[in-house]
Amino acid sequence: FIQKGLVAHNHGTKIKLRAMIQNDESTGSEQFTTNAEDQEAVTKLKSRLESNTSGTPGISNPSEPNEAWRNLPCVSIDEGAHKYVLIEAETPSGERTQTFVVSKRGASYHRNAAEPMIEILEKHQFRNIRVTGGGRILFEEDEERISIFGYSYGFGKADHAVSKRVIEEDERYAGFEVTWSDAGY
Repeated sequence: FIQKGLVAHNHGTKIKLRAMIQNDESTGSEQFTTNAEDQEAVTKLKSRLESNTSGTPGISNPSEPNEAWRNLPCVSIDEGAHKYVLIEAETPSGERTQTFVVSKRGASYHRNAAEPMIEILEKHQFRNIRVTGGGRILFEEDEERISIFGYSYGFGKADHAVSKRVIEEDERYAGFEVTWSDAGY
């Protein structure tokens, strides 16, 4: 892997970003970090989620859900620049759809950012779980700045405006500058 510097223009502000790019030595070309195995895993994950609209896998009639799901944070982002996914799920009570923004340090692929949160949502009996897209988040806690950009090869581009709204609604990020851009990977 080699690092390439990218610059995203974000409402007039330049943000320096680093993206990991895989160097294909057989052709001398550079490709973004995805592969056939990841694409197949994403397809299987999407298929499993589409077929499981009733909540936890293997439980056809789950008992009345406890209220612990109400304490799940809608935002779980790691400091630094990492892959992120936007997830929507119907709450266990069925009263509404909840949206989650999740980034994960060390996630090689967007599915690696999605899978731990999907497991938590299934455990709490959320239904109709969908990864609506992905991208990257640069979370600079000391500067109180969060930048959302890019896309996921497996899940497509997340609606970054929705991700921005979800982050801004989380009181832990009150006062942070949250911006988004369609530029960059």
